[in-house]
Amino acid sequence: MEKPPSYGDSNELEQPGDDRALPPATLYVAGRFVHSDDPQAPPLYELSHSVGFLSDNDRVVRLERLDYTVRQYQGTPQVSTRARHVYDLTHPTLATSPTFAYHAEATSRRSLCSFGMESFRARTLSSAKGYRVHRAARGPDHRLVGREELFTAVPARDEAVVFEWYDARGGLLARETDNGELLSLLVSAEMGPRERDALVAAWILRVWWEMARDKGLGRWDDGAECP
Repeated sequence: MEKPPSYGDSNELEQPGDDRALPPATLYVAGRFVHSDDPQAPPLYELSHSVGFLSDNDRVVRLERLDYTVRQYQGTPQVSTRARHVYDLTHPTLATSPTFAYHAEATSRRSLCSFGMESFRARTLSSAKGYRVHRAARGPDHRLVGREELFTAVPARDEAVVFEWYDARGGLLARETDNGELLSLLVSAEMGPRERDALVAAWILRVWWEMARDKGLGRWDDGAECP
């Protein structure tokens, strides 16, 4: 029987909030953070690297979900922040003959799963690439083994949209836009926190892959603002 993956936070218990449904939302990248389109809201995710400067030389990017709790202290609301390490986004060297050029390692029992990404030709007689995301697990030799499909990102026919993201059943989850100054993910489907964590991780992996290929550095810096 295959052993369950090891996690850095192995004593972590499931929280009731992990089963709540998150409504559709617009997310955008600003430096090392992923925000919602609410200008008053704090960031939702933090990364160890600025997304606009990711390159082919980077190997691991830490992704944390930022959870906020409001408590009353002497009649005054106090907000506390807890960073939950949910994924290590990984780009192994070719010398290791990796199963996936880019993959996400689950680092918490709150993470949906580990997964790997592969590219494919999206349309016949077109050079446009799409991306498939597969659930993955470690085999007997500790190498990642791809399993069933989790997400698919397909180049959109609408010029205002870069990619459309679908689940394994073909249901539309989100549309990705990029106007050169603001990279956004318009999540149109209701989903749980773990599903959104995985979708955000896959989104950043796809962007990293494209950044490494095109060497497009310095975009979506910390000065980016939500329109």
